[in-house]
Amino acid sequence: KLTSIWLAGLMIAGQISLACADPSGSYDIAGTNPDGGTYEATVLVAKIGDTYALTYTLDDGTKLEGTAIGDDTALAIGYIQDDTSGVGLMFSEDGKWHGVWSYLGSKTMGMETWTPQ
Repeated sequence: KLTSIWLAGLMIAGQISLACADPSGSYDIAGTNPDGGTYEATVLVAKIGDTYALTYTLDDGTKLEGTAIGDDTALAIGYIQDDTSGVGLMFSEDGKWHGVWSYLGSKTMGMETWTPQ
C-alpha cells in the first residue's frame, strides 16, 4: 500500500513531500499554554487540495481556522487567533498526534496532544 511519495528538494533548502496518506478526521485536544495553564479543545482536519483545512473549537466555543501541509506522519500548521498568527508542528505516534505551537514573535511554546474521536 502506497502511503506517501517523497520528492527531493526542500522549498527553501531541499525537500518537498507529496502525500497520499490522509490525517483527515476529528480529534480531541489536550493542551498546555506557554504559561503552564491547560486547556481542552477539538480540531477537525479536512483535506483541501494539497493542504489541510483545520477548524479548532476551543472549550469556550471560539473557533479558529488554520492550514496545514504534511501527511499522516507530520503536519506543519499556520493559524490565526485574535488577529495574531501562529505556527504549530505535530507528529503522529501511537495513534495520537503530539506537538508544539507558538505565536509568531513569541519566545515560548505550548504543547498539544490530539486523540482521534
